Amino acid sequence: MEEKESYLLITRYLSNQTSTEENEFLADWIAKSVENEQIFEDIKFVWMASKPVDNLSGSETLLRLKEKIKEDEINKPRKLIMAGRWDVVAASVITLLVAIGIFYKYNYSKAPVLNYSVQTTAAGQKKTVILEDGTKVWLAPKSSLKYPEKFNAGRRFVELQGEAYFEVSKNPHRPFIVHTSALNVQVLGTHFNVNSYKIQNSSTVSLLEGKVKVTLAEEGSEEYFLKPGQELSVNHLTHQIYQHTLDSASVTGWMTNTMIFKNDKLADVAEKIHQMYGVRLIFANQAIADIRLYATFKNDSLKNVMETIKAAGHIDYSIEDNKVYITIKR
Repeated sequence: MEEKESYLLITRYLSNQTSTEENEFLADWIAKSVENEQIFEDIKFVWMASKPVDNLSGSETLLRLKEKIKEDEINKPRKLIMAGRWDVVAASVITLLVAIGIFYKYNYSKAPVLNYSVQTTAAGQKKTVILEDGTKVWLAPKSSLKYPEKFNAGRRFVELQGEAYFEVSKNPHRPFIVHTSALNVQVLGTHFNVNSYKIQNSSTVSLLEGKVKVTLAEEGSEEYFLKPGQELSVNHLTHQIYQHTLDSASVTGWMTNTMIFKNDKLADVAEKIHQMYGVRLIFANQAIADIRLYATFKNDSLKNVMETIKAAGHIDYSIEDNKVYITIKR
């Protein structure tokens, strides 16, 4: 894929205008080389940074950019328009990128920071990360946090894959944004938990203190505001959105090695056990995976957890290396 084609596809992806096939093609292209990945990250960084700090919404910003592109196209020589649709599209993309750069330049006093750090955790592992502004992040098992070594003057921007609990250092002049593949969470200073594993069917933002604004990637500029004690969940399969009262013990349980299950299917229990203990549950059939569990575990050994599940579900199990095989009790 040529450079101008990559810019076009990436900007269309960031605008939520790509098809499933195009998303798959882009993912393959990014995975081909470190250079491709860097191009994608650089364009995404500038794109996200160009989003407004105050009352200007993302859609309004994009509208302004499109108006600028339209003006440029009207003023272009006619022979360029006759040359073919691709030249017009490519020119539009270049204009769009330039406009983003100009917007960024005049809204931020410092250039984008390109020096990033990445913290990751394995199954059963947790980490505490302190960012340069004093913000504390507790990273859950099987998670990844990417952040600049030094934030720019306009805003604080980090990327999360998995789950983390944030205690954001208050700064009314520099919003703090957590970006995941499913949503963006913007705050000034607050305590909240973000759960957004790619393997799960839903992503959840839980607010314990302060106030947050959540923007869903699939809905563009649509915004949701949470108050303390509320959480918002989005189901990636049905696209349903739920906003309700949270259970703080369940939300922050992973920080104290606590697992709380309230009528959960063993299929869902299995992923939490994998995160906590690093083992995979292998079910003999779907009927076992659909068994419901109501239990609380805190600092329990894997054997104690499995014995409780065995008694509740009338099943047998055997542990072999990092796998737990579950069968119907005979």
